[in-house]
Amino acid sequence: MASAIYYLLLSLFTVICFVPFAVLFALTVFFDKERVALHWASRVWSYGIFRLCPLWKLRVEGREKIDRSRPWVIVTNHQSMLDIPLMYVLPLNFKWVSKKEVQKMPIFGWVLWMHGDIPVERGSRRSAKRMMERCVERLSRGTSVIVFPEGTRTRTGEIGRFKDGAFLVAKSAGVGIQPVVIDGTWSLMKGWRVRMPHTFRVRVLDPIPPERVASSEARELAGRTEALMKEAHGRMLSEGK
Repeated sequence: MASAIYYLLLSLFTVICFVPFAVLFALTVFFDKERVALHWASRVWSYGIFRLCPLWKLRVEGREKIDRSRPWVIVTNHQSMLDIPLMYVLPLNFKWVSKKEVQKMPIFGWVLWMHGDIPVERGSRRSAKRMMERCVERLSRGTSVIVFPEGTRTRTGEIGRFKDGAFLVAKSAGVGIQPVVIDGTWSLMKGWRVRMPHTFRVRVLDPIPPERVASSEARELAGRTEALMKEAHGRMLSEGK
C-alpha cells in the first residue's frame, strides 16, 4: 500500500512540476544558453522525488572537494534511472550524456531535451564523435558534463568495467575528472515495491586534476578511476551493514 501511494504521489508531483518547468524553458531558452535556470529548477524537482517518502534518507559526503570555479568531467556509477535526479545534489551546473532513446521518454526525456543534455546513439561512431564534440564545447563554456563510464546500468549492483569515452573528453577539453560514487538506487526496488525505510548515498572522491589527466593515457585513467571507485563503493557497502 505504501508503495502504491508513493507511485501516485510521484506521478502527481512530476506532472505538476513539469508545467512550470516548461514555462520556464520558454521564458529563458533564448538567452540562458547553459540552461542555468532550468538546472536549478531541476534541483528542486529532484530533491522533491527523494523527499516524497519521509522514510527515505539522502546522505551526501565530500561536496567540499568539488572546485566550483572550473568545469569537470564528472564520472559516476550507474545503478538505475534514479541516478539522474540523485546527482543534482552536486553544486555544479552540468549536462548529462545519455542514450538518445532516453530523451524520447514522456516528461522525463523531454526535461533532458529542454536541459540541452547531450544524447548519444549506442553503436554509432558518428554519434559518439558528435557527443564528444558537444561535451568539449560545453566544457569550454564552463559547464561540466556527467558521464556513466560503464555505459549501461549494473545488473548486480557492483561497478562494471569503464569505457574510455569520458576520459578522452577530459583530455580533449583540458579539464579534470571528478569521480562520484553512488549507492542505494539499485537496491531500492523489491519487485514492484519500493523499500521503506531506505538510504541513498552519494560520495564525492578526490578529483583528478587537469595536469594529471593531460599526462596520462585515457585507458590508464579509466582503469585507475574504476579501481578507486570500486574501492570506495566497497567501503560504502561495508559501512552500511
